[in-house]
Amino acid sequence: MRYECLAPEPVCAPGADVPRHSAHHRAWVIELWPVRDPATGEVVGVGTAAFDSSDQHAARQRLALLQEAGTCIGTTLNVTRTAQELADLAVPRLADFVSVDLLDSVLRGDEPMSGPVDAAVVLRRVAHQSAAEGEGVPGAAVDLGGMDTYPPFSPPARCLADGKPVLSGAGDPDFDAWIAGHETRTASVAEYGFHSVMATPLRARGITLGVAVFTRSGGSPPFEPDDLILAEELAGRAAVGVDNARRYTRERTNALTLQRSLLPRDLPKQAAVEVAYRYLPAGTGAGVGGDWFDVVPLSGTRVALVVGDVVGHGIHASATMGRLRTAVRTLADVDLPPDELLTHLDDLVTHLSTDNEDIASDEPYVVSGEIGATCLYAVYDPVSRVCTFASAGHVPPVVLLPDGTARVVELTPGPLLGVGGLPFECTELELPEGSLLAFCTDGLVEARDRDLALGLDRLCESLAGPVTSLETTCDTILRALLPKSPSDDVALLLARTRALHADQVAAWSLPSDPSIVADARAQATRQLTAWGLEEAAFVTELVVSELVTNAIRYGAVPIGLRLIRDRTLICEVSDASNTAPHLRRARTYDEGGRGLHMVAQLTQGWGTRQSPVGKTIWAEQTLPAG
Repeated sequence: MRYECLAPEPVCAPGADVPRHSAHHRAWVIELWPVRDPATGEVVGVGTAAFDSSDQHAARQRLALLQEAGTCIGTTLNVTRTAQELADLAVPRLADFVSVDLLDSVLRGDEPMSGPVDAAVVLRRVAHQSAAEGEGVPGAAVDLGGMDTYPPFSPPARCLADGKPVLSGAGDPDFDAWIAGHETRTASVAEYGFHSVMATPLRARGITLGVAVFTRSGGSPPFEPDDLILAEELAGRAAVGVDNARRYTRERTNALTLQRSLLPRDLPKQAAVEVAYRYLPAGTGAGVGGDWFDVVPLSGTRVALVVGDVVGHGIHASATMGRLRTAVRTLADVDLPPDELLTHLDDLVTHLSTDNEDIASDEPYVVSGEIGATCLYAVYDPVSRVCTFASAGHVPPVVLLPDGTARVVELTPGPLLGVGGLPFECTELELPEGSLLAFCTDGLVEARDRDLALGLDRLCESLAGPVTSLETTCDTILRALLPKSPSDDVALLLARTRALHADQVAAWSLPSDPSIVADARAQATRQLTAWGLEEAAFVTELVVSELVTNAIRYGAVPIGLRLIRDRTLICEVSDASNTAPHLRRARTYDEGGRGLHMVAQLTQGWGTRQSPVGKTIWAEQTLPAG
């Protein structure tokens, strides 16, 4: 009886797992198919065939490794992590030991050299992996973070100089000389039997980033030209990931440098509050944001406490933050009430948004369109112990009273800056001496798994305890509310209030009568004598004369005189008129116009601030020595 094999259909492919370096082991493919009787079609047996398919299997293994590299390398924007992903992937499937060394400029985010590296190069070890068992990474001649100098004849230096991968091994004069020239490397080769090496340059976008070295040891077969092609492909993919991380590091560093240069480094000295602060940039790929804070001394020993947040991340957000902080300082110098200051700041953001509409969308480091920003502005007066708040869509502050009670300050929330057309409202709160105010941005109290209300409750809980020092309290709050790597910028400003007591302030009400000027001078002199500041009496008498005379002549009743003794000596004269004086140059025959010049010359500074019922002219003097 004659049998024949019909169209064979393989029913079994290579089933066994292939060990590491599978390209150098035989892989048998067995095919099975049914054998049928030609007359009846009945299955009467099984046909088998077996053949060696090492080449085909090796190609499939290389393709699988490259496909896996596309998902395993470059998962983060971290230079060292990307390098380690390359080493982890290649060991043990391609090599027994892999090391990745980079130029220091790459780790800093700087632009490295373009083209090949010509001379002996010094690189920093950022990643390595070994297939050998033992403590640490067996076979590593250089520790992580250590520097290594590759001589020009060594395989790594040759591949960097030529810009092409190099295959070398035991018996090659350059390989042997390279190993012999390094004591630790010589010991590693002797212990683990490293005999074959591939060095591939890490190059991306025309620039050289470093070198990856693949090594085989022991009973593993030497590398072949096909392995060199595979290593070059893996190094190329890793180089793109490293360069992306380097570019991100550079932009993040630039944005962080810009932001920190725009944030206050040393807060100014003032007597109204004791302050401490923290600023933490985002710890994820979002980049540096536009969070900011400030402490601005104001006239009359008052102080402005400011915190704000610009929507977005990167250099554009940092630059916008700097413009807003400068604007707030300028407006604060005019001594505007909090609600009026936010109104002017709102107009500024509207103008900035209008300017950005004309910017090309592809212009680097610029984001066109509307600007979103929030701001909380508070003014604390240590004489009255009243703090006045105004908010433009910002997170409300938390206050810890001396009795240990912590609560959120209830504010009338205003719109975000740049919305326009809606008013801002002030909220006044009288605070006992020693109260603690906590200002923050939403990155501290709001997260994906935590809404704003819950975050503020946790902030109150972290504050409701004994406050040993503000610096310690800052750290306690950050540990309680933040993960190890916050997803958004965080700004935290703590301010503990102080109060000026009755023996530091003297105030008098004056009638609108020119004859009262002499009496005002006498009262001021008696007060200075009681304070032990007789040396300041002469200048103070001249300042009182000038300011009281101007208030009587050009102002309106009621008129008040106030002296404040703190870090400086402050003289204030208030009246019910909103007309503010201005310095002008007096001509030769003018009878007036010289008084304010004299005040400006004799004092440390002077100015005007408006109030709901008039204005106050103030002049500040340094206290006599001793």
